[in-house]
Amino acid sequence: MEQKYDYNKNDYRRFHERKKYPAEIVFHFANRLYAGSLKDVSLGGAYIETYSVNQFSTNDIVTLSIPFSSGQNNVKRKGRIQWLNNAGFGVEFV
Repeated sequence: MEQKYDYNKNDYRRFHERKKYPAEIVFHFANRLYAGSLKDVSLGGAYIETYSVNQFSTNDIVTLSIPFSSGQNNVKRKGRIQWLNNAGFGVEFV
């Protein structure tokens, strides 16, 4: 099931429960590498805090490298930025 919102009605109910997942991550956008902190994640998306938040817009596609809790490997996922605040942004995995 995809994670969808009705943004026109400010309806932010999620289809997948978010879990706290504090980890330092890197992500790519427009052939540049950025750093951030993953705060939570679900099957449908994630929230990332980054000092570079002012360089992004809604609908930008970023590629996240999310480390496994063991730190040995990571998983790469593409996500569309759905919303931004002063500290970071929320992505929906695509």
